[in-house]
Amino acid sequence: MKNFSILFIAAILCLSACNNNNTQPPKPKPSIHIFTHNIDKVEQLCNQEASQDIYDLSGAGYAYIDIDSDGIEELYIRDEAADCGWLLCCGADSIQFIASENYKLHFSKLGNIVMLSGSAGTGCFYTKYFQIENSIYVGPDFYELDEYVFSGDTTKTSYYSTKEDDVLLSEDKVKPFMELISKIKNNGEEWELLTENLQFKPFYELTGKVPEDAISESE
Repeated sequence: MKNFSILFIAAILCLSACNNNNTQPPKPKPSIHIFTHNIDKVEQLCNQEASQDIYDLSGAGYAYIDIDSDGIEELYIRDEAADCGWLLCCGADSIQFIASENYKLHFSKLGNIVMLSGSAGTGCFYTKYFQIENSIYVGPDFYELDEYVFSGDTTKTSYYSTKEDDVLLSEDKVKPFMELISKIKNNGEEWELLTENLQFKPFYELTGKVPEDAISESE
């Protein structure tokens, strides 16, 4: 019986050692491969939305964030010095530009919805929503404009189509989506800035193109 116990314990230890040897390191998430292998496409899409012909992203930072919790992360690029940023997704193995932010308009997040909002001039507040499902931007196709009516000391909210040349929409058209936002908030979630709790890394780590100022600082 004693010999049997010793053999049994030895077998257990051997099996445990084999399992440890077969343990594989976690694989990088697919979005990381897609963005890094198509970095020229990323830069091209960001430049298309920039206020100048060629925007130098070398001084920007980047962070991955899984907005819709599907295991495939979105790419958030932000230049703090210029107060601007870009958000991209890569559902169906294809990079899709979502939106850009600037010193007036900033990103917030609620569930799988990103909101771009901020001042649109004196007495006006602009809001655009971006719902992400399976790492793809799926809508909605409207933006919201809140205008302060000075004569009546009230605020007028209007909705405009982004597909039909800013056609004014009725509240019934946007009601299902606005109800979705209310449902998420009723579950205890609140809007928070997209930068909340994110750690940004230098963008040049994605491109492999280290700027001269970064080289001089490291020397």
